[in-house]
Amino acid sequence: MEGTSRTLPYTIRFAGLLGSHSLGRNPKFMATAVDLGRELMRRRISLASGGGNQHGGGYGPTYGVEHTVSSNYYKYFEMNHAVEAFIILPGGVDTMEGLFTLISWASEGLHNRPIGLLNIDGYFNNLLKFLDDAVRQNFMASSQRKLFISSFFVDELLDKLEFAKAFPSPGAGYDEFANPERLDPELHL
Repeated sequence: MEGTSRTLPYTIRFAGLLGSHSLGRNPKFMATAVDLGRELMRRRISLASGGGNQHGGGYGPTYGVEHTVSSNYYKYFEMNHAVEAFIILPGGVDTMEGLFTLISWASEGLHNRPIGLLNIDGYFNNLLKFLDDAVRQNFMASSQRKLFISSFFVDELLDKLEFAKAFPSPGAGYDEFANPERLDPELHL
């Protein structure tokens, strides 16, 4: 898979991965997860994952140090201290718990790592619609909604995460960075 990444001053070297312990019914989930692994290797990004009990907590061989923790909370806590960004894959209740824990911690200022949803085959569409509606109905601050990003594509999600790491404060968005010809010179000079 040929990536489309642009060179950024700060690149991610260690990412946390949250996702289901099962493969799901849709073969695109596994295929995209394999693509993600290949792209992480191409970019030399190491991975920390929560893992489940099925498939040894992942797919393929495991390298490096393994730590066992007593609860999901401690898993996110420990992972938060080690990684520079989080990648969320399709999953169930435990994955959603992790996602919302990370969003909550970010909104409370407990971490500033970018959070990215890999929206494989539109899996997160209903969740994103729900959260956008929560903002419209004033149940959620728009600042909380901006704490995470999503993409249907592996390389674009990783580019967005690297952009968010390099430029954590408000300013030009990823779309302007990725498509500089779309910038309005009157607004950006």
